[in-house]
Amino acid sequence: MKSVREMFEELGYEIDEENDKEILYKMKWEISSTYWISFDLEHENFECFVTSDSPFEPAKSFAVDLDLLQAINKQVEELWGGNNA
Repeated sequence: MKSVREMFEELGYEIDEENDKEILYKMKWEISSTYWISFDLEHENFECFVTSDSPFEPAKSFAVDLDLLQAINKQVEELWGGNNA
């Protein structure tokens, strides 16, 4: 069985930050976009957003495909037992 980290890595994500408050995965896409998945450990929630290198484009949410959803669900289950998400 794959670990959560392996699931995210297969999708192109890597850990950017991991501490007692947050786990942050990122994936650089093309030249100027970065996709982020942030798990807030204090508030037991997560968000998925994309940022641009351009200062004129705000961060925005993005659609999650089924493979990414499986990785997110596995991370939620490991963090919070799947009860609070």
